[in-house]
Amino acid sequence: MAFAMPSNAGKSRFTINIAAYVAFIHKKKVLVISNEMSEEKMKLCLITTILNNEAYQKLHGQKLHKSEGELLEFKFRPDNLENINVDENGYVIKKRNETQEEFVERLKNISEEFRMTLRAMDWVKEQTENSIYFVNITNHTNDELQKIIMNYYYKEEIHYMFYDTLKTDTENIGNGEEIKKTATMLSNLAQNLNIFIGSSLQLTESDRSPLNLDVNDLAACRTVKEVLDTLCLIKQIHNDDLGLYEYSYEEVPTECFDLERSKNPDVRYYACVVDKNRAGAKPKVVFRLNLAYNEWEELGYLRLKTKN
Repeated sequence: MAFAMPSNAGKSRFTINIAAYVAFIHKKKVLVISNEMSEEKMKLCLITTILNNEAYQKLHGQKLHKSEGELLEFKFRPDNLENINVDENGYVIKKRNETQEEFVERLKNISEEFRMTLRAMDWVKEQTENSIYFVNITNHTNDELQKIIMNYYYKEEIHYMFYDTLKTDTENIGNGEEIKKTATMLSNLAQNLNIFIGSSLQLTESDRSPLNLDVNDLAACRTVKEVLDTLCLIKQIHNDDLGLYEYSYEEVPTECFDLERSKNPDVRYYACVVDKNRAGAKPKVVFRLNLAYNEWEELGYLRLKTKN
């Protein structure tokens, strides 16, 4: 399977979102291989996903919302404002001569929000030790990529793998046709080992309507589609165009709903065109997402509004 998005649209976050759901909700071992995000960034994204998604909150028991930026910058609100210096947004301010260790200990004493985050992170650490694995590869060949997959398949018995992003190996940079060779190698592995391999791909930047996306919008080799079982093309619907679209819960709509514009700049709508699906249907659906919290919600079937 492959899902394609434009640059900086959230391919890695989408990958982590699906991988986390497979690992923690479906209780399957998962491997995430990335040539874009470091292991530290992947883990930060994973923690953000698990903190804010209701499905995981039911598991770790902490109901809170913290963005990736707030976690990275240690922005937490105190339980009581008395004798506590906070910034204009209510976050505890680190003292001038306070070390990071001292700041952390102080947050433990004055912020339940911080203590809840620590409890959730302890749960994440416990779960990830035997359920989700991360590998960062910057310079690699197809043979090395294959060895990583084979190693985790045989040693860890992992049957669900994600590769972010599918592009040419280091020996063939600039040769788009080489992407098909990598995709063919992954497809053969998936079939021979009876495992799932999902990859992200790059879409070109264009003015084409999200509902009209097709394989020609891929940034590199279009013939990669031939070896895929499933290909999804995903692109943001610009806020100025939200009024042109509607969605329904059924493919043949009985009732349609508008895409409501949000005042929150992190809330977006993405159209997903299933361009290929050997398993059956090829719908066009819409996601509402918040990249700051890495929340993705599939709303339903997407269509253009008609005058009637």
